[in-house]
Amino acid sequence: MEQLLHQEISLAFDKKRSKFTLSIMGQVIQQNVCEFLLTSSFLVEQDVEEYLLSTDSRYDSVRIPLTTAGKTVTLDLVDFISLRELYGRQLYLLKLEDVLLHRGIRMSH
Repeated sequence: MEQLLHQEISLAFDKKRSKFTLSIMGQVIQQNVCEFLLTSSFLVEQDVEEYLLSTDSRYDSVRIPLTTAGKTVTLDLVDFISLRELYGRQLYLLKLEDVLLHRGIRMSH
């Protein structure tokens, strides 16, 4: 029986430092807000369906920009989709917190 192993990927936001911490492929990468938005934008712009449907080997992995200093990571499609979902959830939580703060509601952590 064959087992597929995928990367453990986590993303956390430290409000006090305004930094995101991405743990991926055994690395811990710090991102400022601009770098987080750069990565989020890149992930959203990618046509996942094109990657999934293509038989060309260049679509087997995705090179993702992480920092403005040129740090990148190359992921297979499953991990790419996981990372994309993770960044999407984090962006949603940030937007939700912003809406709640504008209504005078504080989120507890």
